[in-house]
Order: sequence, then C-alpha cells, then structure tokens
Amino acid sequence: MTRALSAPIEQQVRARAADACEYCRLPQLASPLTFPIDHVIARQHDGDDSLDNLALACQFCNGKKGPNIAGLDPGTGQLTRLYHPRRDRWADHFAWTPPAISGITPEGRATVAVLGMNHPAQRVARQAAADAGLLRLPS
Repeated sequence: MTRALSAPIEQQVRARAADACEYCRLPQLASPLTFPIDHVIARQHDGDDSLDNLALACQFCNGKKGPNIAGLDPGTGQLTRLYHPRRDRWADHFAWTPPAISGITPEGRATVAVLGMNHPAQRVARQAAADAGLLRLPS
C-alpha cells in the first residue's frame, strides 16, 4: 500500500523545485498534468519520506526513473549512480544544448539515458517552454 505524503511536505518540495522537474527542468506550467513527487531513493530500496529524499519530477522523468538509482553510462558502459537532486548541482552534470540536455559526467550521461530526457516529445516540450521564457536552468 502506498503512503501519501502530507500536503505541507508536498508544498515544500514544489516550492523548493520552483515548480519545475528537478531532472529535465520542464516547468509545471508546460504540462497539463500535475507533477508527482519522486523518491530519489525509492521506498523499495529503503528510501524514506524525508525532504532530502524527495524531488519534483515531471510524469515522463518519474515514469522512466521508477525505482532506479543507477544506470549504464553510455560513454563507458559502466554502472553509474543517477543524478541526485539534493546532493548534486544540476549544472555540474548537465548542459542545455537546445533542445537537448547533454550529460557531461558519468552520472549525467546515465541519468539522461535512463530517464530518456531527450525523447522527441520532451525536447519539444522543453524548447516550447524555453521559447515562452518559462525554462529556468539552475546554475
């Protein structure tokens, strides 16, 4: 049985993320669907409901990530942990090369691959958000 997060916790996660997916940076305003809260370390891997383990994720990133905590780095073929929004700086692992996101570290490359960040639909959505001035990339 899935435990629901409290409304105050959800509000804190959304505010901290500035209403944007913490993985691909798609803003909530660019989607008709409410973004779910992701457990960075899934409950099945003993992840908890603490703010340190929660991230806002668009439906696409959340669905692709699932309970994954690692993936293969396409550059080396090595098993590599995924980007952790609480412990890593986005700009250290990713580069925005419109309309794509490029992984610039093993963690970034593995995350781009596992989450399918450059799926054509995601690229179109991010570019439209950027063109509308809605896309904010963290420094």
